[in-house]
Amino acid sequence: MQKLNRQNADEQLYKLLVNNVKDYAIFMLDPVGQVLTWNEGAQRIKGYSAEEIIGQHFSQFYPPQAQQEAFPQLELNVAIQVGRFEDEGWRVRKDGSLFWANVVITATYDETGSLIGFSKVTRDLTERRRLEEELRQANQFLQQSQTRARLLIEGVLDYAILMLDPTGTITTWNIGAQRIKGYTAQEIIGQHFSLFYPPQAVQDGFPQYELRQALLEGRFEDEGWRVRKDGSLFWANVVITALYDEQRCHLGFAKITRDLTPRVRNEELMKKNQELLRINNDLDNFVYAASHDLKSPVTSLSALVGVLHRRLEGQLDEKSQELLKMIEDSSSRLQRTIRDLTQVAKVQRSTDEDKERIIFAELWHDIQADLQPMMLDANAHIVADFAAESLYYARPTARSILYNLVSNALKYRSSDRLPYITILTQVLNGNVVLEVSDNGLGLTHSQQQNLFTMFKRFHPHVEGSGIGLYMIKRMLENNGGRIEVESRVGEGTIFRIHF
Repeated sequence: MQKLNRQNADEQLYKLLVNNVKDYAIFMLDPVGQVLTWNEGAQRIKGYSAEEIIGQHFSQFYPPQAQQEAFPQLELNVAIQVGRFEDEGWRVRKDGSLFWANVVITATYDETGSLIGFSKVTRDLTERRRLEEELRQANQFLQQSQTRARLLIEGVLDYAILMLDPTGTITTWNIGAQRIKGYTAQEIIGQHFSLFYPPQAVQDGFPQYELRQALLEGRFEDEGWRVRKDGSLFWANVVITALYDEQRCHLGFAKITRDLTPRVRNEELMKKNQELLRINNDLDNFVYAASHDLKSPVTSLSALVGVLHRRLEGQLDEKSQELLKMIEDSSSRLQRTIRDLTQVAKVQRSTDEDKERIIFAELWHDIQADLQPMMLDANAHIVADFAAESLYYARPTARSILYNLVSNALKYRSSDRLPYITILTQVLNGNVVLEVSDNGLGLTHSQQQNLFTMFKRFHPHVEGSGIGLYMIKRMLENNGGRIEVESRVGEGTIFRIHF
C-alpha cells in the first residue's frame, strides 16, 4: 500500500513537472497516433488547448505535402523499429503559420513489452533557424563580396594592388601589378616590396620608412621613381594603408601603385614647349624691334649713298664707280630685307583678322593685275580651276598666300621650257584645299626639308630674300592650316594649302 502511494505520488509529480514545462511541447500518443495528453508548452507552441486537441491525430501538425507523403506514419514506424525517431522540419500551428521544429518521438511499452503508445517532444527552433539562415546568408554574402572584391582587384589593369604582411613581404598580386611592374604572381609573392625601389632608396631605408609612416598615420602617400622587372624606371604614385582586424591586431598593409610616367612625360614636354614658345616669342620680338629700329637708318643710308653717287658722278674712276655701285646694291638689298622682316613681324604679331567670304576667281583676277608683267616676260600659261568657289578667310592673308605661290612659280621657271602653272581649289574632308603646281626647276629632297626656313634660298640666280614661304607657313599655322610640297628636280613642284 505504501509502495502504491509512493508510485501515485511520483506520477503526480511527473505530471506536474511535464504540464508546467513551457519551452517544449510534451505529450503522449496512442499506438495509432492520436493525442492522449497535452502540456502547457504544447499549447504555447502549437496554439491548441487540451480540450481542442486530445483525441485528434497528430498528423494535423504537419504541412499538407508531408501528410500526402504519409510522413507522420513514417515517424511512428521508425520509432517502433529503432525505439525513437528524431527530425527537424516545418510544422503547422493552429492558426496555420509554420514553425521550425525539432521533434523526438519515442515508442513506449508496458511491462509485458506491448506497445502502449509514443511520447513526443517538440521544440520550437524557428528563432534559431532564422538566426542560422541570417548567418548563412551573411556568410554567403561575405563570401560573394570577398569573391567580387578579389575578382575586382585581380582584374584591375591600371593599378598595381597588392597586400604586404607586417614585414613588407608580398602576399597577393593582381594583373595590374604584373602589367605595371613586369613580375608574375609566381615570381614575386614571398619577395620583399623593396625590390621595386631604386638602389639609393633601398640604401636610405625608404621602403621601411613608408611602412612606419603608414603605421603612425594610418596611410602613406608618395610619388617617385620605381623599378620594373626589366630594370627600367617609371614614375609612380604609391598609397600604403595599414590594415587591422576587429581586435586592432596589425595584419599588414595594402599597397596601391599607379604608373604616372605618361603624365610626367607630358609635363616635361609642356615645359619644353613653353620654353620653346618663350624663345620663339623672344625671337619674334627681336625681329619686330630690329625691323622697326633698322628701317629708318637703312633708309637714310640708302638716301645718302644716292646723294653721294650724284655728287661724284663723272669724278670717279672706273674702279671707284664699281665700288659705289656695289654699295648701292648692298643698300638696296638691305632695304628689301628690312621690308621683308617688317612683313614677317606683322604676320607673327597679328591677332585674328576680320574674316570674310572670298571668291577665288575675284581674288585671282586681282592678283593677275600685279603679276601681269612677270607673266608676259615669262610667256607663262596659267590655268585656274576653282571647284571650291569661295573661302571664309582673312582677305590679306589669302591674297599673300596665292600671290607668293604663283610669283615663285614664275620666278623659279625652267629655262628649257615655257612655264605652265595650274591653280586648283577643292574641298577635302570639309576643308578648302588650294593647289598650285608648276613645271619649273623643282627641288631635291634635302631642299624640301628646309624649304620653309627663314632666309633659306636654293637658287641664287633668282632675286629674293627667302621670306615668302616662311611667311605662308606661319600665316597658315596661325589660322590652323598647313602647307605641303611635292617636287622633283627638273620636273616641277606642287604646293598644297590646307586652309
